[in-house]
Amino acid sequence: MALSSLLQYIYHKVLVTILRTILALSGRYRRIASIPRVSRNERGIKIPSRDKGRYILADIYYPDTAANAPLPALVNWHGSGFIVPLFGSDALFCSRLARDVGIIVIDADYRKAPETPFPGPVNDVEDVLLWVASQKQRFNADRIAVSGFSAGGNLALVAATKLRKKLADVISIPAVLALYPLIDLAAAPETKKVPQPVTPFPLWRLRLFNDCYAPDPSTRTDPAVSPYFADPADFPQTVALATCGGDVLRPEVEKLGEKLREDNNSGKTILEYVCEGVRHGFDNGVIVDGSLEYARREELYSFATNVLKGVFKS
Repeated sequence: MALSSLLQYIYHKVLVTILRTILALSGRYRRIASIPRVSRNERGIKIPSRDKGRYILADIYYPDTAANAPLPALVNWHGSGFIVPLFGSDALFCSRLARDVGIIVIDADYRKAPETPFPGPVNDVEDVLLWVASQKQRFNADRIAVSGFSAGGNLALVAATKLRKKLADVISIPAVLALYPLIDLAAAPETKKVPQPVTPFPLWRLRLFNDCYAPDPSTRTDPAVSPYFADPADFPQTVALATCGGDVLRPEVEKLGEKLREDNNSGKTILEYVCEGVRHGFDNGVIVDGSLEYARREELYSFATNVLKGVFKS
């Protein structure tokens, strides 16, 4: 590692450590353990990775009714800005989809930057998909959807494009749900704006996400880093994109939706939903019953439920 790269890594490592410490002191990690899980589940499953002796953690959520055959499944990746260990923060989302759609949901972890920048997390995504494909007695490998929030939405879109093509012989991915994803790391953070932002990311934090995950700026137009640049033909039959009205990442997601609709020669289903009046990641905080955030969370999860019911209806 060149001296300049080493110094950059140390600088980012210090910043991320401070940020992670602040989140820990605020109780953010403790709150994950208290998120309700409304369906039967297995916690702390160890999925083998390509590296000998290293495993990828996952929680698996099951529908209430038993099945006589392998079920369709959804693989989900949590938000993190690529740097914050928030595995388990989508527990309510995952358990509700398992219950309401009648599928198995695998909520998978991935390594974080700056310790493991691109392509490490994408490799973890690929390893999880290969493991799912190998579990033929549990999952129907011909009916696997993917989803993710924020940075996890980025990974889900990579899974649904580059990895879907690469692994086409062993797994079929007919749908992707990307929920307020970060999809264009090549765009300068100061250009990311919305008319009425709600608790927007500070510019330094957006730069930190980009610099930790893709420290080489020349990689940021690679579709495996920024799925905004993926070929529209590479996306699956159903693409569902959800954004938050007050989120500065909303415009890049809406631009992707426009691009997919304009170049849609194969009749793909492109679905879009905006959670009006709320911030990025609003559904992962403390939500009071009857609040705007509560209403928007219910709408967002209903949108995801209906998308997947449509995908797996037969």
